[in-house]
Amino acid sequence: MTSIDQKRIARNTIMLYIRMGVIMLIGLLVSRYVIKTLGKVDYGLYGAVGGIVIGFSFLNGVVSAACNRYFAIEIGRNDNDALHRVFCLNVTIFIGIGATILLLAETVGLWYLNSVMVFPPERATAVNWVYQFSILSFIISMMSIPYQAIIISREHMGVYAVSSLIEAMLRLGLVFLLIRVNADKLILYSFMMFSLALSLSLFYVIYSSIRYKECKYEFYWNRQLFKEIISYTGWNIIGALAGIGRFQGTNTIILNRFFGPSINAAWTVAYQNFYINVNTFVTNFSKAFNPQIIKSYAQNEREPMMKLVFQSSKFSYMLLFFIILPIYIETPFLVDIWLWKVEIPEYAVPFSRLILIVALIDTLSYPFMTAIQATGNIKWYQIVVGGILLTVLPASFILLKFCQLGPQTVFGVIIATSVLSQIFRVVFMKKQHGMDVLEYIKGVIVPVISVTAVSASIAIGTKFLLGDGIWQSLTEIAVCLSVSAITVLLLGMTRTEKKHFIETVFKYFKQS
Repeated sequence: MTSIDQKRIARNTIMLYIRMGVIMLIGLLVSRYVIKTLGKVDYGLYGAVGGIVIGFSFLNGVVSAACNRYFAIEIGRNDNDALHRVFCLNVTIFIGIGATILLLAETVGLWYLNSVMVFPPERATAVNWVYQFSILSFIISMMSIPYQAIIISREHMGVYAVSSLIEAMLRLGLVFLLIRVNADKLILYSFMMFSLALSLSLFYVIYSSIRYKECKYEFYWNRQLFKEIISYTGWNIIGALAGIGRFQGTNTIILNRFFGPSINAAWTVAYQNFYINVNTFVTNFSKAFNPQIIKSYAQNEREPMMKLVFQSSKFSYMLLFFIILPIYIETPFLVDIWLWKVEIPEYAVPFSRLILIVALIDTLSYPFMTAIQATGNIKWYQIVVGGILLTVLPASFILLKFCQLGPQTVFGVIIATSVLSQIFRVVFMKKQHGMDVLEYIKGVIVPVISVTAVSASIAIGTKFLLGDGIWQSLTEIAVCLSVSAITVLLLGMTRTEKKHFIETVFKYFKQS
């Protein structure tokens, strides 16, 4: 990898992290007021019904990865005409997918909503409005995916970061408006989120159409290319639906059926405010690395690509662990501060802790997913890994139905399937890229386990000694951050990585 590529990755990572930090803080503030304004039941209903938009973000993400793969390969080949053709065909395909999803949503989806889901009868009208706005928001957002994918493939992360910051600020403004307007808050909030999705999608479409020549849409048809893209996208959609079933399906189908909207509220607190927020760190880091991984594959530079995969996997985990450790140890304290004077849903704290563990396991997989996607040979990967993830629903149903276990049970199933999925991703990396499994264990897994075991042991021991209280919790957070930083430096980095890190820090302070 050239020094220019390294600088580009570093610059893009910084831009995305600035975006991430502001968005996370605004997101927590927004969620607090939404929970307070809607109340526990309506917030749970929005999480179960309106959360379709959040759940289908998995579909958006995976389908976006499909676009990124084709776009990045043509950019790597420097073939602008081919890039334009691929873009136009992708837009046409997305129009077809959107129409299909709308048809299914207005038939099968409406039947399930009104015949199976559990909600207070007096909220039936509001629930149906939430559903309609959520479906429209999802389809509109999906239509803008090719335009967003061009921005990411071109590695112009500044635009992506700025637009996301504007979105977060608008979301905050809409929530304050929600508080003051006298109307059905659940319906109004759903309409506001639909308006926001529409505005943001229009921005991506207009900006990309003006900025990039390849985004001038015109109908283009190539049967062979269509079959290739639709096959690739289709298998990705199957994998994405497995991801949706794993999270949103668990909330909407399993938890809603067995425990009702109050438990949906706890899930929504944990998933939207902990999993998504901390996972933003990893996805931002991955967005800086992913185009380089795909372009390295397109240019047949396998060794640099594998180095990027290993580095991205390890450092994604380390960065996330640095954030998650203090949050996990002090979850009750942080939730009490965040939701001060707001009714905290039962199980919000244990759900939040368990979903943080899921986020840590998942973070190891993202670079593997990008490398496997780059080959285009994803049929059996999606069948195997998607099949494993989909077992969350039947396994959770059986355990809750026949063993009468608590709602935390679903997280045990999710964690188990996450570990098993990662094992099979290693198998596919070995098969498709000839990855050295022992090198992966030595270079990624061993450092990850060492950092986790040492840091967590010290953090738990410190918590046991200090006990509870405001100052004790603040001290514990400081200890967690310090210990994790030291262990990452001592146990998580190679000599070369330490040297490069120290040189970079000294160079930064010398210039400043």
